[in-house]
Amino acid sequence: MMPVKPDPVRLVRRRLVAWAIALAAALPLVSAQDALALRADSITARAVLEDTSAVVLDEAPHQQVDQPALDTAWLARADSLWWAWCEEAHCLSTDSAIWYAGTASKELAFRLDTAAILRDLADLDRRSSLDLAPHGAVLDRIAFMMRRRPIFLGRMMGRGLQYFPLFEEALDRHGLPLELKYLPVLESGLNPLARSPAGATGLWQFMYNTARSQDLEINSWVDERRDPVEATEAACRFLKRLNDIYDGDWHLTLAAYNAGPGNVNKAIRRSGSRDFWTLRRFLPRETAKYVPSIVALTYLFSHPVEAGLVPSDPAIPAFDLDTVMVHRNVRFDQVSRATGRTVAEIAQLNPQYRKEVVPGAIGGGWPVVLPQQSVGDFIDLMPEVLEWEPHRTPEVKFEPEVTVYRVRNGDVLGTIARRHGVSVRELRQWNGLRGDMIRVGQKLYIHADPR
Repeated sequence: MMPVKPDPVRLVRRRLVAWAIALAAALPLVSAQDALALRADSITARAVLEDTSAVVLDEAPHQQVDQPALDTAWLARADSLWWAWCEEAHCLSTDSAIWYAGTASKELAFRLDTAAILRDLADLDRRSSLDLAPHGAVLDRIAFMMRRRPIFLGRMMGRGLQYFPLFEEALDRHGLPLELKYLPVLESGLNPLARSPAGATGLWQFMYNTARSQDLEINSWVDERRDPVEATEAACRFLKRLNDIYDGDWHLTLAAYNAGPGNVNKAIRRSGSRDFWTLRRFLPRETAKYVPSIVALTYLFSHPVEAGLVPSDPAIPAFDLDTVMVHRNVRFDQVSRATGRTVAEIAQLNPQYRKEVVPGAIGGGWPVVLPQQSVGDFIDLMPEVLEWEPHRTPEVKFEPEVTVYRVRNGDVLGTIARRHGVSVRELRQWNGLRGDMIRVGQKLYIHADPR
């Protein structure tokens, strides 16, 4: 008799029931009123550091009463049960949890099963609004990536554990195709610190002016282009706007994201067509490969076994991270001292802070991202470590990043000032101008005001 294959849904249910029974055994009985209170969002109850002597959690609206000392053993057990649930039941990005060791990607590239790839692409196209229909240029990019980029793609699958769930959640909330999560693979290699020679920065490679138009904070202490959460939200807004411009055509939207709408519109005029595959020869070379590369990545990450891809260097999974809001200036080495994590680990999880300082005293507080296992230590020990070498903690004052603007034909100081949210007097002061005379090609240095 053939063995019966276990139902995965039943297995998950059994694990959840076992977890619930274990948690019930660890928790004391609570009243109905307390049970309602426990339903509040636990993240909002995280520490808010407002002085060096105490950590404020949920400030009681009535008179304070003496509370019994917390049972650290109970807290440790509750934490371990929560982490176990996260590992077993939390949704993972489907393509970032695959581990496979088989035929090498390079070897498979030389005997590519074109018919199978065309069939799989047609299947992906039926399930997506992104237009993943097979094309010769896509097959070329698939073969190239399998042959020349297998190590890079393996690293991207490892890093995807941390970033893909974040991208998918935001894209789903904005009603965008989930396959757009592969844009940062091409744009930045899933590196939030990436910076192009032209100045594009972060996972989604925003230029300064584009980022400011999407309300991202950029100053000498914080660059939200490097913040995975804020930059992803801005990218979703920007992609929706571009998609509206091109009447829902995602190929043209992606081309405009890479090269700018101006270059796409010129290619449409020169080719006399709005079909991407017709006008692509009029686009910059990088952009002509950009759209087929996105489609190729969608195939490769959806069929890693067939492509012989092996994930490597796995990052901390997204479900294993938590956020604590702080309202004091905190150095990374102080966070390291409280959590036992290295400064490099803290910096990797909080790439938006440019000087290894969280400027919590400015702007209503800023988040610190930590592994869940370190959050409790951070909350407990933060008042103590804030007193460790306090003279090294700088006094934070937001100063905007300087941007360089090259004068174009028809520009006057007034229009340039309005475009960047500054005054004509400030433009003169920053650039040593005595009057309003400027010339085409002249560089103007602009200290745009932070929001």
